[in-house]
Amino acid sequence: MKLVGPINHYRADLSGWIGSVVMFIFALFATYRWHTTGLIFFALLVVRDLAASWFLLSRNPSASVQSSVRPWRLTDLLAYISSALPLLYLPAESASSFAALASTLLAIAGFTISTLALLDLGTSFGVAPANRGIVRSGLYRYLRHPMYAGYVIAEVGFVLLNPVNAVILAASFFFYILRAKLENRIFD
Repeated sequence: MKLVGPINHYRADLSGWIGSVVMFIFALFATYRWHTTGLIFFALLVVRDLAASWFLLSRNPSASVQSSVRPWRLTDLLAYISSALPLLYLPAESASSFAALASTLLAIAGFTISTLALLDLGTSFGVAPANRGIVRSGLYRYLRHPMYAGYVIAEVGFVLLNPVNAVILAASFFFYILRAKLENRIFD
């Protein structure tokens, strides 16, 4: 497992830099949400977004990059929208202590799975689908898309806190399935 590569200061493909900045901005917004809600979900989202920002700087370039600057595509936009959706979850006005505990445990479990998947991907990580090599170790030995599975587990806890969040979860789930299908198409 290769966790980091050299930061690509001289990269011809700027998508890693752009993605890193976008994920850093998401981390700042997640920090704000964490401080205003006190929910551990948003603290874990800060860690996710900062880790993604770092890995986007040190990742392997896409094998599909043909020119010095690849134009952003609709799939890139959808991937970043999908990454931003968890920032929109609404906290509960009042929740039972059981719902709050269950939500916290689901967030910890889901983000643990997602973080392990990110570490398994290492420098092959990217937000938008691209061919950076297939990873078959760690959690990827057992699941094709463990990162998305972890995100869904973490996000289900927000529906326990506030049923209105089911709409955001449904949108997130739709985007995770779409991203998985696009990734599968690249490797199949």
